[in-house]
Amino acid sequence: MSGKNLIYSILYDFYGNLLKDNHATIIELYYNLDYSLSEIAEELDISRQGVHHALKRAEKNLAKYEDKIKLYEKYLKYMETAENIIKLASSIDHEKYKDTVEEIKHEAGKIINEG
Repeated sequence: MSGKNLIYSILYDFYGNLLKDNHATIIELYYNLDYSLSEIAEELDISRQGVHHALKRAEKNLAKYEDKIKLYEKYLKYMETAENIIKLASSIDHEKYKDTVEEIKHEAGKIINEG
């Protein structure tokens, strides 16, 4: 997938349902299934240029959704915060709080694993 901006694959996970069906299909094929523009054109029976234009419009729409809604930005902040909680909890070195520390790490881990 060299040369492909994989951020669109991530944004597609967040906002794919907001795209027109043909744009969603093109993003899915191009970024998630690694089809070339020519392969998509053949699959959808449209020109390669048509695929290119639709892909660019879809990418623009995904970026616009992120600029307004910021789900990916929030996701990154939650992940960073959960990782910081684990680091902080790990720094508590007192036998009395061992179970509590493990519980905190477990709960923060749930956030990371659901992300």
